[in-house]
Amino acid sequence: MKVAEVMSSPVMAITPADPVARAKNLMLRHGVKRLVVIDQGKPIGVVSMRDLAERLGRGTSTWRHRPIDHISVARVMSKGLVNVALGTDLGKAAELMLRHGISSLVVLDGKELAGIVTKTDLTRCFVEQLVRRAKVRELMSTDVITADRMHSLAHVVELMRKHGISRVVIADGKKPIGIVTESDVALAQLGKPGEGIGQRRVRYTRKAERADRPRYRYVKYVALLTAEDVMRPGLLTIGGEEDAARAASLMLEHGISGLPVVEEEKLVGILTKTDLAKGIAKLGV
Repeated sequence: MKVAEVMSSPVMAITPADPVARAKNLMLRHGVKRLVVIDQGKPIGVVSMRDLAERLGRGTSTWRHRPIDHISVARVMSKGLVNVALGTDLGKAAELMLRHGISSLVVLDGKELAGIVTKTDLTRCFVEQLVRRAKVRELMSTDVITADRMHSLAHVVELMRKHGISRVVIADGKKPIGIVTESDVALAQLGKPGEGIGQRRVRYTRKAERADRPRYRYVKYVALLTAEDVMRPGLLTIGGEEDAARAASLMLEHGISGLPVVEEEKLVGILTKTDLAKGIAKLGV
């Protein structure tokens, strides 16, 4: 199967001069997580929910403190596009995504933009072409990164950055109760760009001696938001013996990118669109 058979076209696009507010609104309105950035008719980059979360919430540059309708897409987009041709095998496209650690490839017809192929497109292909070819446990990742419901959102963000993942399962002991994704983080951070996750300042004082004024011992910054504040309710899970194609279908149906794998109410793994891409690269279509 070729990239041309599964790619999305026409492409949702934006210019580098457009404001971040417009990029965010386009993603939410059309239910997409990335936009191709075009300058003078040529693709020059991609802007994604992850880009918004990471680049608006980190660093000390003054532009990060502006309202998002005054920050240009050029400030936050990812450059260095990885391109494929219309006739590229889908298995090769999956390998490229995995090798570069990306979730989409720009598809060119010669030098012209023809479409975009994403891990969601690969997931759709998995549903259509690989029914009963693999069980969930054969493809799932067993090293699941989790957090407690009362962990700060800042801690969850740090877990994503440290492990290079786009979602963290929220667990009560060994039982999964929710999930926080990069999109959830991006939306939480877009409220106050430049400030990252909301915090409050706590000042500890020493006991006053005689007529002296209390002296501040130190100042501690405490994150306001917790994982529970932003995690998605009604967690959807799947069993390890289920058909991986059914899991892929559930991801598409519910607009999610990962399913915790549960056995006897205990978390044993997670199946993501990245795992499905690995399956396509391995099994072929």
